[in-house]
Amino acid sequence: MAHQQIQIFTSNDGKAQLEVALEQGTVWLSLDQMTGLFDRDKSVISRHIRNVFKEGELERESVVAKNATTAADGKTYEVDYYNLDVIISVGYRVKSQRGVQFRQWATQVLKDHLVQGYTLNQRRLTERGIEFEQAVDLLSRTLTHQGLVSNEGEAVTRVISEYARSWSLLQGYDEQQLAEVGIKQPDMQPLELDEALKAIGELKQTLMAKGEATELFGQLRSNGLASALATIEQGFGGELFYPNIAARAAHLLYFVIKNHPLADGNKRCGSFLFLWYLRRNAALLARSVEQLINDNTLVALALLVAESLPDQKTLMIRLIEHFILLRESAQG
Repeated sequence: MAHQQIQIFTSNDGKAQLEVALEQGTVWLSLDQMTGLFDRDKSVISRHIRNVFKEGELERESVVAKNATTAADGKTYEVDYYNLDVIISVGYRVKSQRGVQFRQWATQVLKDHLVQGYTLNQRRLTERGIEFEQAVDLLSRTLTHQGLVSNEGEAVTRVISEYARSWSLLQGYDEQQLAEVGIKQPDMQPLELDEALKAIGELKQTLMAKGEATELFGQLRSNGLASALATIEQGFGGELFYPNIAARAAHLLYFVIKNHPLADGNKRCGSFLFLWYLRRNAALLARSVEQLINDNTLVALALLVAESLPDQKTLMIRLIEHFILLRESAQG
């Protein structure tokens, strides 16, 4: 924990005041600090922490960090610090009102930190030709509405930041010209409605078996899905509206999530069809789908699309397209 920032937490009753370390997108407290926060004996807090790991609720390696601390005797010791996941778990076990206050405070601090940290990319966003205020507004609203902290919040921030950073560092490279030129790719394979519905049905059964979906999942509520699949294939006067796989896949993800063609599961089904469409046309991509779009990136893109405003459609399409690199032979 070499690059930490310090925030001060004060409980509502004023009896607990802590210097809270902020690093790696989360907050950290030592055992002594948690003892003071929850107003319990150290042995009680230690037992709860042990049980969190013993019961497999959290993996110790990912939620504990060592930090050098100077004690009253002037000696320096390595002290274990526990992140917000551990703090929340212990808080539930001891049923502490202060724990609730701390969770609410930490959530707000982390959201503020993510947004403020992102503002450092203002110059890069300007170079990219994206309205800076739009991007920060989208980022802030997504983090707030979805209640995101920790991993998902980091993923959302990383998606927008990486987009701006890549343009700044690689401006002029062919692979970064996607948003400016209509790269044409012949022999793109379409996705038919019947096979999409069959695949969604199979996904539904898998999720229902895990208890992660209901009968409403994937049920058509309009002709929106058929429209989305047909729209990305359309053109006029011999020219396609969406002439390459990046443009088509980006619009497919956007249409399914924003137009809500399904009674439930629009983000999940949209993400599923997005990946399936890319895999079907993998021969036209510069890298494998798994190398281009990992799970965290896809979750972040889906959340950002869901929270975006109608006038941010161009921004969202560019964000999605950014991650889909096309084969160089298709650009020549």
